[in-house]
Amino acid sequence: MMPGCKIGFVVFLFALALLPSPAVGAESPPTLDGLFSRSTRLLVISPHPDDETLGAGGLIQRVVGLKGAVKVVFMTSGDGYPEGVEMEEHISHPTAQDFREYGVERQKEAVRVLETQGMKKKDIIFLGFPDGGLCSILMKYQSDAGPDYKSPYTLEDRPPPADVILPDTEYNAEDLERAIIQVLTDFRPTLIVTTHPRDQHPDHHATYFYIQEALKALEKRDAHRKPKPRPQLLTFLIHFGQWPLDGGGGTGSRLYPPQGFPEKDAEWISFPLSPEEIDMKRRALLQYPSQMLIMGRYIMSFARGNELFTFDRPRTAKEFEELRPCLQGERQWWR
Repeated sequence: MMPGCKIGFVVFLFALALLPSPAVGAESPPTLDGLFSRSTRLLVISPHPDDETLGAGGLIQRVVGLKGAVKVVFMTSGDGYPEGVEMEEHISHPTAQDFREYGVERQKEAVRVLETQGMKKKDIIFLGFPDGGLCSILMKYQSDAGPDYKSPYTLEDRPPPADVILPDTEYNAEDLERAIIQVLTDFRPTLIVTTHPRDQHPDHHATYFYIQEALKALEKRDAHRKPKPRPQLLTFLIHFGQWPLDGGGGTGSRLYPPQGFPEKDAEWISFPLSPEEIDMKRRALLQYPSQMLIMGRYIMSFARGNELFTFDRPRTAKEFEELRPCLQGERQWWR
């Protein structure tokens, strides 16, 4: 080696030594690797028909493909959407019966969509609670002993008979919690996936709290028995401002977290989908014609190469109480 080359090589080694080495034990971005197997028991709790596929259609396919158990529960049937009924039926003043029939149609769509993704009809449950009413029930109609909520759309104060899984179920928080507890007891999920508490749709926001209350009630009920591992809870976001059409969602093949999300410490998990899973998710979403008619561009903005989740983080009692009140007021365009 030439003398000048030797000097240059020594300088290179010295500079290399000054570079920072990877931190021992440095945390890698969170992933869902290793979470799914043949023993996975996935429970997706969706506020309305379409939310389950928008937020977790690829994840559902993955678990089905691994021969794990999957069950999807719909809190409502999406029967309180005036704009949807008007456009679907070409009428300007829908009646209560029109709303009821619209809910039945959305149930049929949901079954077709989930069967497309490999599920069986027996693993799909409709609780039949009122679209647009979950937040009011959570805050104002908590006890079975008090008055029950009445849907301003269907004019019902209880689920349709075909959707009742426990006798005497009415539109109050206590009865909805009992229904969720029954599903949890029967299915014994290892993983629950639902909407994030910061989702700005009141039904989505409220759904998270019903699940938390049901899990706490189960833990209290079973406190004297042999401890069972609590299911892991994953959340996804559907409504936050104009996201994902705008607000940081991106316009390419990848979905990004929303800008301005209030939980700065949220660890977003990007779950990559295979080309086959992406194609199937797109085809599944197109089988929601009642929603494509109203907001097709928005629906298809979720058909990308990944899905976004967060592991539910521990929250103090004070945080729960501060976060619990729903955003009420003027109706939004989405349902």
